[in-house]
Amino acid sequence: MKTKTVVAVLLIVIFLAACTPGVTAVPPAFTSQTEVEASKSITSNWNTYTSELFLVTLKYPAYWEIDNAGNAVYSGKDGFFQLSASSISGLTAKEMCENVIQINKSGKDNNYGTNPTIEILQVDNQPACLVLPADDQPEYKRGSSLLVVEYPALEGGHTRLLQFIADKEHIHDLIGTLKFVR
Repeated sequence: MKTKTVVAVLLIVIFLAACTPGVTAVPPAFTSQTEVEASKSITSNWNTYTSELFLVTLKYPAYWEIDNAGNAVYSGKDGFFQLSASSISGLTAKEMCENVIQINKSGKDNNYGTNPTIEILQVDNQPACLVLPADDQPEYKRGSSLLVVEYPALEGGHTRLLQFIADKEHIHDLIGTLKFVR
């Protein structure tokens, strides 16, 4: 139940960030764009998740289970992930992450603690960014981190963003296995 609440709050924050006028960008903590690689020794025994809806595939710990009540969330005692997508905002991945950080720092929400960081990445050769929580993130957020990835080119040139929420302990290994189904 807590995971669904955390995920619902995060999705609302993302939506509000996209709709909030006058939000300014926060400089990212890291500016290099690097491809994230998963630790093969960790992910070798993980299951593969494929979504025709989100057009992605990724690996996750085999003992995590799906919770289909509401949104599909895979979780276990030590972590979780959830996917969503949006083309409403018209923002790039980096702009979306910067807006999420700005709203968090404004005091409207405290989803990531007082000093979250942004990593600028490439995920499956696509522009991406990762919001990592500060050490003082509220405990009930379960270490929630937010990855935003721009989908490969869509018809009409519209930007579509994949939003991937996962716990900070697994996020890099999960990202390292994430691929778009082309």
